[in-house]
Amino acid sequence: MPRKVFVADLQESIRSFCHERLFDVGTGSEDGSIVFKYALKDGPASEAAIQALVTDVGEYPSSHMYMVYTTSEKVPAAINAALEAAGGFEGMRVGSMLTKIALVLDKATAGSPQDPIDLTADHMDVDDSDTRSSEPELDENDSDAGSNGAWSPKSPIHHSSVDGTGTGTSRQISGDCLSRKITNRRIRSDLRQAKEAGFRVSHLGALVNDAQDCFVTISCRVSKLGISEEAMQAWHLEPSQYLTLLIRYTAGYRNLDQLLGSGLSQSKRSVETRVALSSNYKTSADAAIAAFSQVKHKEQHKSDTSDASNTSRDAPSRGLRPLFIARPLDELMNDRLIALIEYRTSLGLGWSGAEDFYNDHQGLKKPQLGGIDDKYWVEHSSSSANALPKIATADHLKKESQKNFSFPLVAMQFALRHVVRCTEFCLVCHCRIKVDFEALKPYVCSKPLCLYQYMALGFGPSIEHEILSQPHVVDLLISFCYASAISERLKSLPDGMSLNVPSSALMQTLSARLGAPIPGLNSSKPFSRGDKPVETSSKSNPRSGKYKAKFDWARMELILPAGDKRPVTGNWIFFTFGGYGFGAPRRYHCRVIEAIHPTIRLGSPIILAEAGDQSSQYIPNGANPGSRTLSTDMSNLQSVPTPAMTPPSALAESKYPEIEFIIYDRNFDDLSSIKKQEMVCILLDTLPSVAEMKDYLQGKAGKELSLHKWSDRISPAAIGVLRWIIASNRSCIVQVDSIESGSRPPEERVSGMPEWIQFRFAQGAPDKEQRFIQSVQDTTGGSAYPTLFAWHGSPLYNWHSIVREGLHFQDTSHGRVYGHGVYHATNVQVSLGYSGYYEPGYSTSSSGTAYGWPHSQLRITQAVALNEIVNAPSQFVSKSPHLVVAQLDWIQTRYLFVKTNGMENKSSDERPTEVYNQDPAYTPQGALNQKVVIPITAVSKSRRPVSRRLSHGNKKAKVSNNTSLDDAAFFSEDTDVEDLQILISDDDDHEPEGQPTGYDSIVTRSVADQVVDVSRTDFVRGALDQSTLPLLLPPAYATSMATKALQRELAGTIRIQETHPAHELGWYIDPEHVSNVYQWIVELHSFETQLPLAIDMKSKGLKSVVMEIRFGKDYPMSPPFVRIIRPRFLSFMQGGGGHVTAGGALCMELLTNSGWSAVSNIESVLLQVRLAMSSTDPKPARLEAGPVRDYGVGEAIEAYVRACNAHGWEVPKDFRSNYS
Repeated sequence: MPRKVFVADLQESIRSFCHERLFDVGTGSEDGSIVFKYALKDGPASEAAIQALVTDVGEYPSSHMYMVYTTSEKVPAAINAALEAAGGFEGMRVGSMLTKIALVLDKATAGSPQDPIDLTADHMDVDDSDTRSSEPELDENDSDAGSNGAWSPKSPIHHSSVDGTGTGTSRQISGDCLSRKITNRRIRSDLRQAKEAGFRVSHLGALVNDAQDCFVTISCRVSKLGISEEAMQAWHLEPSQYLTLLIRYTAGYRNLDQLLGSGLSQSKRSVETRVALSSNYKTSADAAIAAFSQVKHKEQHKSDTSDASNTSRDAPSRGLRPLFIARPLDELMNDRLIALIEYRTSLGLGWSGAEDFYNDHQGLKKPQLGGIDDKYWVEHSSSSANALPKIATADHLKKESQKNFSFPLVAMQFALRHVVRCTEFCLVCHCRIKVDFEALKPYVCSKPLCLYQYMALGFGPSIEHEILSQPHVVDLLISFCYASAISERLKSLPDGMSLNVPSSALMQTLSARLGAPIPGLNSSKPFSRGDKPVETSSKSNPRSGKYKAKFDWARMELILPAGDKRPVTGNWIFFTFGGYGFGAPRRYHCRVIEAIHPTIRLGSPIILAEAGDQSSQYIPNGANPGSRTLSTDMSNLQSVPTPAMTPPSALAESKYPEIEFIIYDRNFDDLSSIKKQEMVCILLDTLPSVAEMKDYLQGKAGKELSLHKWSDRISPAAIGVLRWIIASNRSCIVQVDSIESGSRPPEERVSGMPEWIQFRFAQGAPDKEQRFIQSVQDTTGGSAYPTLFAWHGSPLYNWHSIVREGLHFQDTSHGRVYGHGVYHATNVQVSLGYSGYYEPGYSTSSSGTAYGWPHSQLRITQAVALNEIVNAPSQFVSKSPHLVVAQLDWIQTRYLFVKTNGMENKSSDERPTEVYNQDPAYTPQGALNQKVVIPITAVSKSRRPVSRRLSHGNKKAKVSNNTSLDDAAFFSEDTDVEDLQILISDDDDHEPEGQPTGYDSIVTRSVADQVVDVSRTDFVRGALDQSTLPLLLPPAYATSMATKALQRELAGTIRIQETHPAHELGWYIDPEHVSNVYQWIVELHSFETQLPLAIDMKSKGLKSVVMEIRFGKDYPMSPPFVRIIRPRFLSFMQGGGGHVTAGGALCMELLTNSGWSAVSNIESVLLQVRLAMSSTDPKPARLEAGPVRDYGVGEAIEAYVRACNAHGWEVPKDFRSNYS
């Protein structure tokens, strides 16, 4: 700790020390040295280089001394004389020492012609209580504090000054010390409570001693939150990631009492929060700053698309990744959390009651306690909450015995509530969603305003990211929606989004006149293609919604009649052109890019073909639309150049033909339900293919990725419908097959469906998988075949609803002869009969109506799901000829198969290596009437032991026989020293000298008097019989460097041990038994009583964990070897944790050449080892069953080497020769 205090003081002086003539403070080349310069105003040299060397850093900051001398030549003799006469500056901290030297040198050089000043003796007094900053103190109520520019670790750290003049009395000094010490203890108490609740705690910047700008982070592994694999995949989470809450205090740390007492508006200015993902429990300062940058945060939902094609999560180790609901969650936390806590603490409500009370009383005065409805005290039941682990559902505010609640802990628990149960709440108004179906992805409630804000404000998923990362899933969703809309079966519609659309009735009228009816619209019979257009007035009729203009076909311009003022720039218009000798009739959708009335310049047109031909064409700017025609080959939607058609002579005579057009100016919400579904089809017709959208986005690499930028090609209404389709999908659909490359990963793919495109398919609430597993355990847990797989088919128009609402039997489509339930079949041909019950997706009716999205690359004709079901046919509604299952918790969707039209399948139907063992009586048959082979990855990891391995020639699966892969992936990184210090130590740095006595015992009592507090620890010093310990052989080496360093370390460590309470320090070295500085015996004790390790120790009558620390001859350049002697722990393979290997060595990078630093000291090593042993992440440390046994010397050495090799860490040089 002395070294850390010295380094901290020096770094603070480097950042903030300010004097007119003393400057360039820095770290010297030797340990404990400080260099700086002093400006000279006369003499041959302009400055003097000075060095101060701390004689013993281990004595800092109490009894150390400095050696101060100049390293420059030709400096005035007065400088050298003044430094020699100044003495050793005994006990001064770095800032005070620099101030004193500056004053000494100022006085020594005073009175020269160039520097005529007069220094009195009073100015030479330096108060060591103000050693860190000469900056003015920020008013904690200043609303601008910390808001002008981003915080950084190099920002000045503000501390309380004695008074405004710097001449306060000793009584004031002591009062500030008392207040600061109490505040520091509250900070540590708050953070310890979060740590004891199972979270990782860290901080950035100075936190104690009245520091101003600082961050606190509370983190938890995603794997500990009880989130199902399906939900993790749907929410883009990885088990090894940390869910991190960042709390920024802009005007110094504020505890919960201070936040509640300062008023809501002031509290919001004092504290801000962000929730993000990280691969490390502690983020970097740069990442934390970026997270709170307003510009960065507003664009955060777009930034994740900048490299969406790279979906691996190999982010920097301490960087942040946006959470899938980051923006709505951050707004909820910052806008409502303080108010909700106030309602809870003042009214005694739970989270549900406080949230309901807030929603019902926004903007209203809080009623008196007696006037509050009883409904707010009723907690909402949640099946998902009951299935979650304690860390995800614990409520700190319910602890009646708790006096001082921890705001960081309360905030983290509230954040977790809205993450793990996100599907229960609206993402905009945050009210509880009341629906009769379960969803895997969060969405909004039924309020139109919420849907509008969700879409318009960018709360939903990034459609650009989805297009880049999973284009076939987007194609699938659009195709399902199109089939449902054109069949008039859309149950929910994109209402409330303020979509401006054309009138479908007028579109049909204009199209019918030219013999180009719009497919799917219910209208009168179309005119024949050769019919002459109906003659109408040459004037526009705005009331009818129709406008007239002359059309310059070559220049894409409209010439309006005199007096017409519409359309305006940015409007989208629709018109038809063709027929009556002008070629095939086409439907045009264009954006107005310039309106200088009467001339209207149009953007690149979207040209839709005549009836019966569902292809479309986009003509870039500058090209003549009349010079191109369309390819009718659906596998290639790109237009093909052809010779220009020769316009009739009528065109030359009249020059420009007259057309009628309509503007996108109707509110989608004003349409009838049928017309809305027609309009969805019309807008989807105007979209480019998903492949074209992907190409456009990939061409914008390095720029903002947004389809809104493609404003001449996609209308805002079409983008709105596309966003609604993607965002309203409540299932998790992940493409297995890659159509472009033909690559089909066999370990993910079902074998037996060679001509079908496969998608992994998951539905239901986040806890649906857990309920399914519980159903399996309760019903068929002891069976050799606990589940079976079966097919479920449905027409294409139903799948849009299925992926949003899940499988249910509320609607009857094909009758229910065999009872009420979800129908399944073991033969896919039976299910396909239901899937193709109506017309296939791409057949065309006699009227020209097609049932598939015309721009689909997949061109889906059929879809069928493969579901896993609890294998209890006797409890089914029916088991022959169909499996009819009424218990929805017994059904879990696993795969979605789609049949495509005209797409060649080049991949072989390779079998997976590891397969799920199926019930022979209920094995599903695939497309070739052969039994399908299901990969083991189709089921959750907890059930995967039910498997067998298939042999494929010489192909073998190789798995390490010594290392648990799961354990290797979940090793927790070491806790930073500064985080250990803030958690463990209540020694709030060193207070100023001259503190009077008689104050509260918090300030005045000696730490030495509480070194062993029997009320807080059962550890007894000196009780260990070291003669019974199996130790490494005494070292046969010694070097001068290592010996001196170890002597200093041992003396400093013993000194810390004697001045700190034993229950807080948690380790003990018996100085009476240290006969060799290269070999220490350390006891770790006083673990938190609720830890499994502490419980195991108590059951065995153990008071400590005994360790041996051995130092090599190259110390401190190489790390010590740390091993446990007694007792033996459970290994990783046996379910143990605590970073203890099977041989008793510590599995920590810190103790290898890869992680060791020569500036590390043994105090910090012991702190990190103890905290690692106390960690429950990923598994808590446990003792082996049976009698207490010791580890052998040899097995510890081998285990250490194995751990290094497994992680790629460097073993210290001469390791075996030193310790074998």
